[in-house]
Amino acid sequence: MSARNRILIVDDEKPIATLLAQTFEQEGHRVMHAADGIDCMNKMASFDPDVVIMDIMMPKLDGVDTTRLIRRNSKYNGTIIVALSARADDETRGRMKEAGANLFMRKPFVIAKLVDRVAQMLATRSGSR
Repeated sequence: MSARNRILIVDDEKPIATLLAQTFEQEGHRVMHAADGIDCMNKMASFDPDVVIMDIMMPKLDGVDTTRLIRRNSKYNGTIIVALSARADDETRGRMKEAGANLFMRKPFVIAKLVDRVAQMLATRSGSR
């Protein structure tokens, strides 16, 4: 991953959000946390993330609906959305894919695998510009 990508972590589980933030900050990236989908939408314009790591099961506005809202704005067509959920059935995966997620990973996840997959997607995106 090239340094200084902006990564928005959207997760209501503070320990997971903290782990993700620390990991990506150690990689040299700017990180912001949103506690739920409403908070995410409020932070999208000011932070303009390259990557959104989106929990699916959240109060107020879940990850599926939040992803749909992000994808409705053409400004975020190039934003990578990684969905995370403990619920990994085909229906949940399908709903996130239909909403516009680029990748789905099941919780618990291997942090190194998540970092590698995000790096691959960023490299592919940068190569296509």
